[in-house]
Amino acid sequence: MKWRECAITDLKKYRAMSASLTNIPEKIQILKIRFESVKSGSSDSTPVQGGGSHMEEAIIDNIVERKRLALLYHADRRLVRLIDRGLSALSKEERLVIDLFYIDRPRNHVDELAKRLNCEKSQVYRIKDIALYKFTITMYGIEEY
Repeated sequence: MKWRECAITDLKKYRAMSASLTNIPEKIQILKIRFESVKSGSSDSTPVQGGGSHMEEAIIDNIVERKRLALLYHADRRLVRLIDRGLSALSKEERLVIDLFYIDRPRNHVDELAKRLNCEKSQVYRIKDIALYKFTITMYGIEEY
């Protein structure tokens, strides 16, 4: 497995996953409110040919969606914590480079970094490679195999 590519993918998803840690619980709350407001299954039409009523299907869908979102929330929270640990292993300069290359990438990020770090573009790429290596080793314990 190419762990370096996994690290890059995780870094690119970092902001969205961090935002999901706020959004998912809100969505679960909305589903709970909707679940509580659903009328009883008996007020819906009678099931035909062994199927459930539309109301029963809505209730089951609501339960399944809440469970799926809860599992997703826990997975995202764990991955965000792992990424935070990986980023904490980097120097301030390395963290800036990783941030502008993968997490919050602006236009002309290399030029921006060269200006901010007062160095050549080639040096920016060297810093990025070293930082990505350190991040990958911290996250997965290995870079490639």
